[in-house]
Amino acid sequence: MTVEITIPCYNEAHRLEGGFSKLSRWLEANPLTARDISIVIAVNGSTDATLEIARRLAPLSPVPCRVRAIERAGLALALRDAWDTSTADIVGYADTDMATDLAHIPEVIARFQAPGVVAVNGSRWLPASVVGRRSLKRRACSRLLRLGIGILTGIRATDIACGFKFFRRDWYGRWSGEVFSEQFFLGGELLYLAQCEGPGAVVELPLRWTDQPGSRINIKSAMLSYWDGIRKLNQLKRRLAQRRAAAGG
Repeated sequence: MTVEITIPCYNEAHRLEGGFSKLSRWLEANPLTARDISIVIAVNGSTDATLEIARRLAPLSPVPCRVRAIERAGLALALRDAWDTSTADIVGYADTDMATDLAHIPEVIARFQAPGVVAVNGSRWLPASVVGRRSLKRRACSRLLRLGIGILTGIRATDIACGFKFFRRDWYGRWSGEVFSEQFFLGGELLYLAQCEGPGAVVELPLRWTDQPGSRINIKSAMLSYWDGIRKLNQLKRRLAQRRAAAGG
C-alpha cells in the first residue's frame, strides 16, 4: 500500500523548511514505514519564496518527492491538484508546520488495512486526543465551527478543520469531478461523502497535536469559507438525492 503525503503551502517560506526537515527526519528514522511513502509539496498562489524553497528541498527528501505549483491560492485547490496527479493508493495531507505527531503515520496505514475504510480523519476532539499550545480563541472558534457544521450538514466526523486527513485515491477519484471546495472545506465534503459509504467507511484517529510558532490563520476569512462550504455541500446533497430518486424511478 503506497501513501503520498501532501504538504500544502501558501506563502510558507517562513516555515516550510522546518516542517519538511521534521518530516524527513521522521522518515529516515522509520525506514520500514517510509519505503511505501512519497511526498508532494503543493505550492498554491504563493508570492514569497515558497516555490523556490520547495524546489531546493525536494531533491533532499529521503523518499520520492515532487513539487506541484498552481497560480491560484487555495488549500483545496492545492490538494485537488496533487491528488488528481497522484498514483499512490492513499492520498492525504499534513500541515506545513507538522503540528500532528508524525508517529500517527503508521496508525493511518494500519487503519486502511480494514475492509471498507475509505477515509481516516485525524481528530483533536476525541477523548484520547492530546492537544497542546492552543489559544483560547482558536479553541472556541474550532468548537463553534464543529458544532455548527454538524448541525447544518450532518457530517458526523468530529474534526473537519484538522490538517491530517487521508483517503483512498480510487475512491477520491470517483468524486473528484463533484467536489467544489477551493479553500478550507474539502475535508468536510469528502468526509460527508465517505460516511455515505456506510458504517466503518470513516475511521477517526485521536491525535497528539501541538500548535506550532508561526501558525497563521485569518479566522474571519476561514469562517466565511466554511459557511460557503456548508451551503454548497447542502446543494450537492440535494443533487445526489435527486439522482438517486431518478435512478430509482
